[in-house]
Amino acid sequence: MTITNFDILNKNYLIFIFVWFSVFCQIITAQPKQEMRAVWLTVNHNLDWPRTVANSKLEIEQQKDALNTILDKLQEVNINLVFFQTRIRGTVIYKSITEPFTTLIKSKSCRTEFDALAYAIEGCHKRGMELHAWFVVYPLGPNNKNLSKMLLQSDIVKKFKNDYYINPGNPKTVPYLVGLIKELVSEYDIDGVHFDYIRYPDGATKFPDSREYQCYGDGKSLDSWRRENINQFVYAAYDAVKALKPYVAVSSSVVGMYNRLPEVNRKHWTAYHSVYQDPVDWIKKGKHDFIVPMLYNRNELFFPFVEDWKKRCHGSSIVPGLGLYMVKESGWDADVITEQIRYLRKNKIDGYAFFRVRNLTENNEFYKILKSEYFYEPALLPVLSKNNVSKPQPPTDIYAEKQNDYLYLSWAKPDNTNDKKLFYNLYRSETFPIDIENPRNMIAVKLKKENCKIRIDNSKETVYYYAVTAYDRFHNESKISESAMFVTSEFEK
Repeated sequence: MTITNFDILNKNYLIFIFVWFSVFCQIITAQPKQEMRAVWLTVNHNLDWPRTVANSKLEIEQQKDALNTILDKLQEVNINLVFFQTRIRGTVIYKSITEPFTTLIKSKSCRTEFDALAYAIEGCHKRGMELHAWFVVYPLGPNNKNLSKMLLQSDIVKKFKNDYYINPGNPKTVPYLVGLIKELVSEYDIDGVHFDYIRYPDGATKFPDSREYQCYGDGKSLDSWRRENINQFVYAAYDAVKALKPYVAVSSSVVGMYNRLPEVNRKHWTAYHSVYQDPVDWIKKGKHDFIVPMLYNRNELFFPFVEDWKKRCHGSSIVPGLGLYMVKESGWDADVITEQIRYLRKNKIDGYAFFRVRNLTENNEFYKILKSEYFYEPALLPVLSKNNVSKPQPPTDIYAEKQNDYLYLSWAKPDNTNDKKLFYNLYRSETFPIDIENPRNMIAVKLKKENCKIRIDNSKETVYYYAVTAYDRFHNESKISESAMFVTSEFEK
């Protein structure tokens, strides 16, 4: 069955419905209706995209084609969120008045304009996926030649272990970074800001910030002062984002282990002590919508720490990062990842984030398993945890009309929408009333217009009921609309 808007018929809106034999259905992992299925798309070092730096207009067009191929594959396996690397190491992939455009996408000799972020946003939204701008916070890399003059002329940059870093302890750091975030959120239709390296570097006990500590430590211990430096950035960044666009989600990749656990004897680093990162504080104070612990481990370095995050965050949104790259780089069996998915679903965790795109799209075995057994239907994203936005009203006046091999559906935008941007989810069932909590009845998500068309099979007579819900950018879903009944048949009914 194919679904599309009236005026667009292309693969971005194709929805295929598979009929599963009852015996096979029993072995399929039960799929929740709401689930974050995220993946990181890396620009740095040309790991995921683009594979090569463009030197001409033709090569930029080739980059666009390559990105579209990636996004098509993600859509096919029902990924619903992409962490797209947007600020890399003091350079960006969009038009900024503050920091320079990265040389990882096009060379300085290439004169063709290319706003990579705007193109990626459009591509994700066409496919019903969210784009969260992946923003590397403090590291600037080993080369300062590509950094902005504003940054280099300030005194917020430190060199440590042959790399440059923005110093979290300098009072000028928060205004600089928040200004950059405001520019990003104001100018681009992103769905979220996702912070990475929001921590002190490895071996941070020797980070050269003694002068700042003496000036601004205010009697605190060095550890507490450093955590507070990061916390102050988080609070200011969250408030700035929400003041501009309340629906833009704020999240961070954080170290996978918050603190040591008595039952785990193996050595490992921790967020709280090793890099002065306190995401539990951010969640408790309502300064994050969700956190993504990078749990790129297995067995005793995975399962106990999921439980620890769940207890510490008191039911707030946790989306563990899964180390899919370890299948290739460390010889893990793909069953390690599928076991983790099953465990997280059983424990009602809000979803997963895969590191990284290439390890998903080019691992044919795992990709097929994910598509057929775990992500075989689309899923809605969990509701943002820290908002008081009321649910939209349901659409009205749903209407169905057959034309040749297509069923045309239309409906009216709900009343009292206050001009909020709305999407629509389409449901179909052979029984009435339609159970919208059953993900198998959800045949299309995030339709942009108040209409669509569905390719129908007239070879057998079947009664179907169709209905829609409204869906806003906070991931709130309305109640179901009234239903329209339609009978597929070779003859008019």
